[in-house]
Amino acid sequence: MKIHSDSPLSKIDQLFNNLDQNLSKNQYIRLQFKLNGYKEKKLGQDQVIIETSLIDGQYSQTAILIGKAAELIKVYQNEKFINVNSMVIQLLQWKVAYLEKNKAYTIVIYEFQYIGSLDGEHECTQYNVDQNCQSQKKLRVTIKQHNTTNNNTSHQSYITNSIKKVKIENSSFIKESFIIDDNLLNISVLDNPANNKQSNQFKDYQQQQLIQQQELTKISVMYPNMKKWVLEGRIILKSEQLDFRCKKTDMISRYFKIIILDCEQEIIVGLFYEKALSKFFSVLQQGKVYTFKNGCIGQDKANGTKKITFNEYSIISESQNFAIPSAPQLNFSTLQEIETLQHNSIVDVVAVIQEIKQDSDSCKSFIVFDQTTRLSVKLWGAQYANINLQKGEIMVFKGLKFYNTNFKSLNSDHQTMIIQNHDLNEVKQLKSWLAGKNIDTIMKPNPDNSTIDLQQLDEFVIKLLNEGKTQQTSYKYIFGYIIELQENRNMYPCCPSLRCKSKMEEIPSRKTYRCKKCLTENPSPKFSFVLRVTIMDEFTNIKAVIFDDIAVKLLGITADQLRAMSHEDQRNIFLSKEFQQKKMKVQIQFQDYNGQIQPKYNVQDIVDIDYKELATQAFEMFDELDNLLNLSLVL
Repeated sequence: MKIHSDSPLSKIDQLFNNLDQNLSKNQYIRLQFKLNGYKEKKLGQDQVIIETSLIDGQYSQTAILIGKAAELIKVYQNEKFINVNSMVIQLLQWKVAYLEKNKAYTIVIYEFQYIGSLDGEHECTQYNVDQNCQSQKKLRVTIKQHNTTNNNTSHQSYITNSIKKVKIENSSFIKESFIIDDNLLNISVLDNPANNKQSNQFKDYQQQQLIQQQELTKISVMYPNMKKWVLEGRIILKSEQLDFRCKKTDMISRYFKIIILDCEQEIIVGLFYEKALSKFFSVLQQGKVYTFKNGCIGQDKANGTKKITFNEYSIISESQNFAIPSAPQLNFSTLQEIETLQHNSIVDVVAVIQEIKQDSDSCKSFIVFDQTTRLSVKLWGAQYANINLQKGEIMVFKGLKFYNTNFKSLNSDHQTMIIQNHDLNEVKQLKSWLAGKNIDTIMKPNPDNSTIDLQQLDEFVIKLLNEGKTQQTSYKYIFGYIIELQENRNMYPCCPSLRCKSKMEEIPSRKTYRCKKCLTENPSPKFSFVLRVTIMDEFTNIKAVIFDDIAVKLLGITADQLRAMSHEDQRNIFLSKEFQQKKMKVQIQFQDYNGQIQPKYNVQDIVDIDYKELATQAFEMFDELDNLLNLSLVL
């Protein structure tokens, strides 16, 4: 990976900060240098060391790679064929050692991380530790105070034992600053704003050093309720403050989320509620790298996606690790491949918007397609309110959740991102495939040409069973008569959440209904249809289910309106809709009934038959047959 020639390298003198205290002690401060030179040596029979030099653009410093660092540099040199002289690395574990024999200092590197390649030669001089570290040594300055007497002017008098010492610190975390000893005569100096600010900076610096010295945890090894972990990652997405309804109190509160990317390009969602929102919302910035500590790790049991819920006691500090990637890894699947996946699978998608179904602040629903098939996409929540959807636009999604239920669809989740990158190869390939095509007709089934009778539908189902294609969902158009509608148990109390729609359970003692999934209660929920019907034609009949929207279209009234009617009026409504020939779109799925795989039919759409159009098509077919017959007689 090439990096820009202006990429910041650390200064050699940072290796020797507080040399007296840190000599021969393991360091974990992350510093970046370019390498120069590669000389392999053996210590004993097994241990190998690599001699090289660290370069900051101005100075060079000898270094030794040992253990894991030596093995890794050999892999880059011999297997990945990367020129060591162009490598930029970040030190992870290292120490300063003094070689008595050579009377010189060297840097011993135990672990490092490869950042990239930086071409070009650098003319550097050898760093002189003794000369350059003089300015870093702590100085003790004695300030002598003396009495002055002048009859014309008034001066403060000092006693001879008021001589005090002042420590002057030259440290990397703060410049041109003074830390005053507690034994200073005027204690009020310690309370001035400058010293308070410096004290806070020093505490933050110490805290960051302690975090860096702990072993960092990768997202891939995190697990639910993990206690001790330190995560370092880049915030690649930060949301606005969003509303949510608390399940226990049914109160509206606010939260925001971030998506964190680590060095392995794994992502995890971070959630901040109430007090954590107040503490961190104005502090965290998208694009920056932070170390995170103290949060509750959770995991979705269905698909394994992880999340961290932070609180007001979480520790988050900015990091200078420039090696963390800025974009997540994308693993695209075609829409046809997605249709065969398990329910709640997480997928990355490149597709074209063909049709916009709903465009509101709470939900954006639209149909997308690629080179293989079509699917419905639903983006839930106010976070997508400002997205302007355009027909024909190519969309790149990271982390959509696949719902493999009665209606297959892709839905947004906490980890969902919309990637703005039209230089991806998948985007270019889709653009090339689209060239010259009519978006309105691509992948859309032709209802007239695909209409079959129930006997043909039965043959189609047997073919799918024989080919073992029982995991996929198919659609067919049929003509048929609805000869029976179930008059009882044909509706249910529906959860008010747009993302749930589950059946609510009645609680007579409290005169209310409760959703087991959302844990919400509602004394007067909306009812939804679930009609079980029998469809017949001249060949055979099938059992099917019609859900709410299509049932309202068939009956002409809602479930709540039907529920308010008398039993006799309800029966008259059902009788009036029986034995009417309709054109229906049927969804075909398979389920296991007591060890037997059987088809299940759901009616997705119902339309009245245009007999005039059918007659016109029949006459055209007869004319074509007549022309073919005459042609055959002539030939």
